[in-house]
Amino acid sequence: MKKGVMLLVFVLGLSACSTKFSYRFLDWAIGWEQEDYVTLDKSQQKVFDTLIEKLVQWHQSTELSQYAAQLTQVENLIKTNALTPQLWVEQVDIAKRHWFRLFEFSLPELLPIVMSLNDGQVKQILAKLREDERELVKKFAGKTAEQLQKDADSNLQEQFNDWLGSVSATQKELIHQYNQQRLSTLDMWLEYRHEWLRQFEVALWQRADKALLTERLTLLMTQADELKSEQHKVLLRKNTEAFGTLLLAINASLSEKQSTHFYKKLDKLIQDLTELNQEAIEKET
Repeated sequence: MKKGVMLLVFVLGLSACSTKFSYRFLDWAIGWEQEDYVTLDKSQQKVFDTLIEKLVQWHQSTELSQYAAQLTQVENLIKTNALTPQLWVEQVDIAKRHWFRLFEFSLPELLPIVMSLNDGQVKQILAKLREDERELVKKFAGKTAEQLQKDADSNLQEQFNDWLGSVSATQKELIHQYNQQRLSTLDMWLEYRHEWLRQFEVALWQRADKALLTERLTLLMTQADELKSEQHKVLLRKNTEAFGTLLLAINASLSEKQSTHFYKKLDKLIQDLTELNQEAIEKET
């Protein structure tokens, strides 16, 4: 199997559920998630539902083609033997920009909704976010380095199993070595998330100032790395490069059966992305 095609699959967060069938329920899934965080009144809900409808249509007609294009770009790098861990970092950065565009599209219509929230709704959102933070801390609290590494091994093996069918003993060892050598950023990451939540809380309580709200939400949603320390950013880049090295090593070790499984799954994903994109374009014409 050619090295590295799965890189984009990981960074885009695409999985077995990223099919045409599940995509058609995307608006419903977003609404379900929203209700977990805040109960909107009828007027707010109508505006929010309209925003989601526009967002999904735009995403389907514009963004899905860029996902497929990025996967194709990576494959071309592989075919020319040009892909490296450093280029993997660049692909991660490109994938992050997919999220930034999503936020930039949503912001103009999202701002009035945020500004219309009453204090009770703000408290509801913040309470849920704090609960999420407590659960996150609890997930890691009290665990030894060995336990954390065992969890990391298990999580990565599960992801590779999904895309390869199953991982071999050699591949499990490669995963273990990666996690063993990975630079620890857990404390810095938890601190960053806490600071993000603190600044988001400030933004919500000062939501009446549209200019300030726009500035802060833009920072938090598209420039959040500015909240990380320089040391944190350096370590994250090194770990990202190391993950790229891991993926290249695992791809080089694939059996014919694993390769067939992966390409079948990847081809189906690209086909779904392309067909969904074409459907949306046809609706607009």
